[in-house]
Amino acid sequence: MRFTDARPGPDRQGRGPRKPWFTPANRYVVSTMAVAALLVVGLGLRSMLRSRTRPEVEHIRTVFVPAPPPPVTVYDTLRSGETLAEVLDGRGFSPLQIHELIEVVREYKNPRTFRPGVVFRLTGPPGGRAEQILLQLNEDSLLALEARDDGWESDVSTVPIRVDTLLLAGLIESSLWYADLSGETDLLGDGEFQEYVYDLADVFAWKVDFTRDIRRGDAFRVAIERELRPDGTVRTRRFLSIELRNRGRVMSAIPFTRPGGQRHYFDVEGEALRGVFLRYPVPYRITSGFSNRRYHPVLRQYRAHRGTDYGAPHGTSVKATATGTVTRAGTWGNYGRMVEVRHTHGISTRYAHLSSIAAGIRPGARVDQGQVIGRVGSTGLATGPHLHYEFLQNGGHRNPSSMNLPSAPALEDEYMTEFQVGRDAALELLAGVALPTPTSDLVGPAAAD
Repeated sequence: MRFTDARPGPDRQGRGPRKPWFTPANRYVVSTMAVAALLVVGLGLRSMLRSRTRPEVEHIRTVFVPAPPPPVTVYDTLRSGETLAEVLDGRGFSPLQIHELIEVVREYKNPRTFRPGVVFRLTGPPGGRAEQILLQLNEDSLLALEARDDGWESDVSTVPIRVDTLLLAGLIESSLWYADLSGETDLLGDGEFQEYVYDLADVFAWKVDFTRDIRRGDAFRVAIERELRPDGTVRTRRFLSIELRNRGRVMSAIPFTRPGGQRHYFDVEGEALRGVFLRYPVPYRITSGFSNRRYHPVLRQYRAHRGTDYGAPHGTSVKATATGTVTRAGTWGNYGRMVEVRHTHGISTRYAHLSSIAAGIRPGARVDQGQVIGRVGSTGLATGPHLHYEFLQNGGHRNPSSMNLPSAPALEDEYMTEFQVGRDAALELLAGVALPTPTSDLVGPAAAD
């Protein structure tokens, strides 16, 4: 064995003594690398062992469940001559189901009293029987029916009402019915103004004869409170204040209700506008007046005409001109269908040629002034639809247009303070619409209707 000197010496190239490779610093590096290698190997083995022992993961499937089709809503309308049962039969209900539904509806309204035009809303699955039914009981009520396991559940709801105030003015050119309107005319529904014409004529019925006294250039303005349904139709209406110019005079009408009494109209001083008798039972023009000698178009001879004829469309409402008791109601010779009413002071009135008599109008029944007692027709000796109106006092025929009949009592002093407060507020409303002023060529008699 040969021993060498461990001291450093020059290398073979003569570059000086060689440094030993396995120094303490090198030992630290080598040990660190070894530890790291062991860690890598250990982690790898661990992963392999886990992969061999882990259970196989099943494949997750996504299942799409289709949503049920949305319900279908259809509408149906009760036609003339059709019954509620027939409508349900046409919508796939069995006889037993129809019987169950009819009995539920009967709790609220007799199914036989439904009028043509009633709307049904039926909701249910496509192609299936309706499970929800919405039925219009009347203009203000809806009946909701919903199918349950033990039958049909029902609920009645009231149509929501909106209240507004309508301001209108009109300048009369030919008649009140064809006035040139201004104000909030865009808020008027179809045919709504014609209803106000009837109301306006009723308010001033004892101050103005709208069949004779209206002139071109006359004008009016009104404030009207309305209750409106969601479809825009008017549920109720009432005048809050009225101003009418007729033949140069301006008249006001303010409503007031005495405690426990009816609503009546008064002028600004509290004098009643209502008379004991209305001037006419229908607000239409006179076609034949009271006369001792008139040519009869049917009999073709001259004879006395002891009444007043009003030309009005068939079915027009006829109102009692005063409070009284019915003494005759039915068919009576040439009068056709006729109603006779007895009033105070020996006065009676007759309403002839009616197409129908109102329900409850029979001998002995009491009627109020303005109550509808029948409808215009042409029964009896008549050539066309009109109302023949007679006024009798102590059995003798009189001409009511020539009589000075009294007005109703004025407002009592005890109510005047309350009335004046309401009057001032009502007149202030009218400031929102101007009373029309006629032009110089729009003055004179109104043309015949």
